[in-house]
Amino acid sequence: MDYQPQSLRRHLIVNRDPVPESAALGAEYRLPHPSPSAIFKELDEGGVLLSTTDEVYFGVNPVGARIWSLLPPVTSRFGELCAALEAAYPDAGAERIRIDCQEFLEALIASGLAVAAPT
Repeated sequence: MDYQPQSLRRHLIVNRDPVPESAALGAEYRLPHPSPSAIFKELDEGGVLLSTTDEVYFGVNPVGARIWSLLPPVTSRFGELCAALEAAYPDAGAERIRIDCQEFLEALIASGLAVAAPT
């Protein structure tokens, strides 16, 4: 499977500005965990996330589905998540994966689909 930058769609793709270097997540950043109100269904072309709180669904591509599947308890740190994706998509490049993962995690938290880990 080819690496394609993930996106979280709420009927349309959410466009986000690139993450500034000063705001980049470190390898030890504790990953958010799936919200108890989120339901995920994997599909051939990615997956669908349903927010039972808002009754809104979000479409994710295969990379977004893979990120969702790697959230805690499978991995617990940002570095682990990125390493798993780098192994699955070696041609994508570590920096591209890091940026895409961070933007996706931020979108999950902002949409209420994931809950930030306590600091």
